[in-house]
Amino acid sequence: MQQKRSKVGLAALIAVVLSLSTVATPVAAVEVVDVAPPSLKERPHGFKPSPRTSDPIAALAARALTPLMRINGETSPAYAVMRTQVADAISQRTGVPAVKLENAWSKTTRRHQVALMTALTQLGVKYRHGSESPGNAIDCSGLLWYAWRAAGIKMPRYSKSQLDKRNQIEQDEAKAGDIVGRRVHVRMYLGTDLLTLEAPYGGEKVRLRVMGPNLLPTMSWADPTKLEDWRLWDWEALAEQRAKEKAAE
Repeated sequence: MQQKRSKVGLAALIAVVLSLSTVATPVAAVEVVDVAPPSLKERPHGFKPSPRTSDPIAALAARALTPLMRINGETSPAYAVMRTQVADAISQRTGVPAVKLENAWSKTTRRHQVALMTALTQLGVKYRHGSESPGNAIDCSGLLWYAWRAAGIKMPRYSKSQLDKRNQIEQDEAKAGDIVGRRVHVRMYLGTDLLTLEAPYGGEKVRLRVMGPNLLPTMSWADPTKLEDWRLWDWEALAEQRAKEKAAE
């Protein structure tokens, strides 16, 4: 009889544990962020995930790129949700209102948004002069080069070329994803409140930073999509043109 009672008591204890685990599971699932970088078919040419980047905003941006790569023109509901998550996370870190970020991002082009989200995947990556190794080490112009190449623009590698006068625009024309910089240092503009993304000097990590208004008189603004208006600077494009001309002869 006592053995039977022991078995009944054990069974009851197991039932209680199982019931508690089913209640606790949803809470644990909410706390865990499943970061899935875009699959090979979904990534733009040259895009690489950032396995060494532990920054939570970088993880959210990588997730947002997946549905963004699947659309051409219209904003998918999945991307809209993830874009909101990225804006909220940036707002919590910088104090810039999320609604202003989303508004700025929604008004820019798809290419600008691809470049923006790609650049954000590099948050937390350390600075190294002359490097463009996503997820490992990168410098300021390397960050812009990587982001805009992912968006399909043949961006030059050096900051002076990225700020070429033929790319330049007025500050009030600047959109999220455009370049802002001076001399040999460039940043990506996030579209509002002078918030930028930069790979700073001195071995620091890629970070979000609000520019001081005192810097504005010395800053130049550039739209990388203007490169397509005069892309013959690119020797690769020139070689392609010559090959087509030769084939047509």
